[in-house]
Amino acid sequence: MKLLDSSIFLVESEHKFPQLFNGSPPIVVAFDDRPVCIFPFSDEHQRKASSSIRFCPGARREFVDSPDERVVSFIFFKMTKKLSYPGLKCVLEYLEANRRIYITARSPALRRIEKLIPIHLEYLMISNNIALNCISIQEVYSDTNIDNQIEFRKGEKSFLRQYPMHLTYEKAAERMHEYYLGGRMNIYADHFWFSYIEEGNFSQFNVTTNELTIHNFLLNDILEYINPDSFPLKELSIDCIDDFNHPHIRSAKKLCVEISDDQRNEYSTRINAIQNQNTELEYDTLEWTDVMGIIRYWMENGKETGTTLVCKGYGDPNDEIMTKLRNEFREILSELIGINDQFPNVAPGFSIPLNSSSKIVVYGWRISENIPYAEIVLKVVSSQTDDNIMVMENQ
Repeated sequence: MKLLDSSIFLVESEHKFPQLFNGSPPIVVAFDDRPVCIFPFSDEHQRKASSSIRFCPGARREFVDSPDERVVSFIFFKMTKKLSYPGLKCVLEYLEANRRIYITARSPALRRIEKLIPIHLEYLMISNNIALNCISIQEVYSDTNIDNQIEFRKGEKSFLRQYPMHLTYEKAAERMHEYYLGGRMNIYADHFWFSYIEEGNFSQFNVTTNELTIHNFLLNDILEYINPDSFPLKELSIDCIDDFNHPHIRSAKKLCVEISDDQRNEYSTRINAIQNQNTELEYDTLEWTDVMGIIRYWMENGKETGTTLVCKGYGDPNDEIMTKLRNEFREILSELIGINDQFPNVAPGFSIPLNSSSKIVVYGWRISENIPYAEIVLKVVSSQTDDNIMVMENQ
């Protein structure tokens, strides 16, 4: 699809964009250092458009064949020189991040202001590569600098671009992080993933996020890059080496902890003592003794009503783990009656008295008979609570 002449459509009132196009996301390209927007345009918009769009002499609407063989109508218009900075800021701020960076890279005027404008992402990953939403950017390492390239990948598709021969692999990585992140103090990412990167490879930046995943770092190591307004986090995923008593870890609405096989014994006491009410423990290999140890710890030290803990991992199937737990606590448990009939994906469970006012409900989710993956749920509820209701709430 080729861009029409730059003066085909002019928009007189920039603040009418959302009402006119019902919030449809624009496609934007750069033209003469100013953005040109392309909006989906249908016949039902014609009446509204007539009062807001001035057609220049010789103007026409462009029809383009879409991949699904339907004829799609687009309307093209150019941001005039009178477009104010607030208007331009609004267009760039809510433009998809990869498209925005692609456009501004071709406009010296936009490059001067682009990093000052907030950028919105569904997903941001920073490691040895960078991922912005669905596109990842990484160096392709080679023993010879001649073959060193940057790979841009989206799903199965990829594109390679060679970087200057005089740059080392490390220097290229540093420049890549600087280009995409350096100086951005208003990054809004729904999910921010930070892992496996050498310190000092990027400049200062700041992220406001709902969900944070950290690997190979402690939370304190990266707090300088997290906007305090992000806390309490909706979800936080960390390694088990971190401090579970850290205020930002304890305040997370959902805490996910990854536990390797060589860490389970060393950190078992700290793991059992996690205070968050909603926790997931992701084991490399889940053994029934891991779950048994948590139950024993809660029975000895107590646990707050309303706590939910999920143990996940490859290893023995749910039914086998539940059988071993049932044998371990057979003298004090009470079976969950009718659960297996009402919820076929739930492994037969039971409850264990915790104290005079609460109990632990234990059951498992069946993922697949062909996959040796277990998911065991522990819930602390009031002694008067119907166990069947507690399982139903997790469906």
